[in-house]
Amino acid sequence: MLIDVLRKQGTVQRVKTQASFIRFLTKRDVPAKSVHVLVYSSLVAPHVLALRLLRPGIPIYYMIRGDEITYVKHSKRHFRAVVALLFQKLLVLVKCHFVFVCEDLRVLFEKRLGPIKKHSVLPNTLGKHLPPTRPFDGRLGLIGDFATVKNIEWTIEQLHSGRFEVHLYGNRTLPEKWQRSWLCAHGFVKNLASVFRRSVSLIVLSYVDAGFPNVVIEALEAGCGCVVHTEFPFEYLPVADKWRFSLNSSDHCNCSWENEQENNLEFVLTRLQQERRDFKRDNPELIRLIESDWEKKVVEIFK
Repeated sequence: MLIDVLRKQGTVQRVKTQASFIRFLTKRDVPAKSVHVLVYSSLVAPHVLALRLLRPGIPIYYMIRGDEITYVKHSKRHFRAVVALLFQKLLVLVKCHFVFVCEDLRVLFEKRLGPIKKHSVLPNTLGKHLPPTRPFDGRLGLIGDFATVKNIEWTIEQLHSGRFEVHLYGNRTLPEKWQRSWLCAHGFVKNLASVFRRSVSLIVLSYVDAGFPNVVIEALEAGCGCVVHTEFPFEYLPVADKWRFSLNSSDHCNCSWENEQENNLEFVLTRLQQERRDFKRDNPELIRLIESDWEKKVVEIFK
């Protein structure tokens, strides 16, 4: 989608190989002011350094949609995590413009890397009005696979009472250990929004690495609300306390909870069902953000 918007502003060329990158570096007939470079991975940092040395006037943007380091650490790839950290520091040194999908990522990166002089936040937005959201009726959705940063196992454990009808999407397998009578695993689906519209009324997000996941928008487009936890990557997402839970029941946060039980996922879901709360009404700031013009923001950043 980003590429489609950028094509409206000019020509977009994807550099997929080492040879094509070298050709780009040695090409002298394109003025630096007319070229912008966009990278998505810290692994290209050595190429970015070469580009900065040979063509110093070209603006370089680093798109960050999730936390690369958390992801590889979860897979026990600790050397890869060290490489990512060093390369991200290099991208700061060569004055790349960091573009974060959410405020949580910006805060996390600056804690690790120090101040980032050039940065922007580009959240996922629609540029159109969202439909009304339905009250939670006991049918909830989870998105992700097992043994991943989507934290599916934790969520299933928290829902052990079987009080709710749970639908899981995006899983490759359903390990016997996690099979439950109240859990229906659908695997990969082509159109999440249309499936949500038919099957669930609320989405539970217990992710620990993603920035501003597209599933939030897909849920709201389907008329479903979302509950998120209080930590990264949702700490700065403008979601009301009543739609939040804690990954650790002993956590203390800025939420207006009177006791520890109130931050338990099952307690939060039960209260939402009983009170039949309206997600759109409770979260006007998030709704305004998602309904804002994404293309306009892209043009402002990549001008």
